[in-house]
Amino acid sequence: MNYRHLIFTSIAGMALSLTPALAQEAKKPEPKQETGAKPAAPAGAAPEAPALKEAPAAKEAAEAPNQSVPDYLDDRSTPEQLVKSYYNAINRQEYARAYSYYAEEGHTQPFPQFQAGYENTVSVELRLGKAESEGAAGSTYWSLPLAIESKQKDGKLTVYNGCYRLRLANAAIQGVPFVPLSILDGTLQKFDKPLDQSVPEGCEAP
Repeated sequence: MNYRHLIFTSIAGMALSLTPALAQEAKKPEPKQETGAKPAAPAGAAPEAPALKEAPAAKEAAEAPNQSVPDYLDDRSTPEQLVKSYYNAINRQEYARAYSYYAEEGHTQPFPQFQAGYENTVSVELRLGKAESEGAAGSTYWSLPLAIESKQKDGKLTVYNGCYRLRLANAAIQGVPFVPLSILDGTLQKFDKPLDQSVPEGCEAP
């Protein structure tokens, strides 16, 4: 009986000594995490992939504004509209169409040479005066004063002015193929004034 009492007393003493230690372990605070820090990944988890940075060239290309292309214009109804259509073709880089606005005898150079003349041209701005007409030998001729401002790839702007001559053979008596209103020739020279002040007051008789 004394032995049983001794064993029970020993076990009770051990339990009393372990209880404070277990309670202290249960109350132990978790380590503080720094503000803004990401929680640690669980064991065995794949590492987080680094964020991809956008390449500077791609970013600049995305932010660069698209260069505007003028709406297509192909109108031979008047000298003014034809010349507008001609420079519309130049601004759209449709050089074969621009070349087609010249009469056959107006082609003073082969097409490849004509196209090469615009290889450094970015755009052309146009101002027109009033066309003057004159009839002769079944055709109508026009002279049209104009000024242009040419923008080159290096950013240089140059103003030119001069006159274009145009012709339309009597449409009622033409055969096939029909020849529409066309540019016969044009003379342009550099001019020192701003574009809006550069259109000639008139041209010589067509």
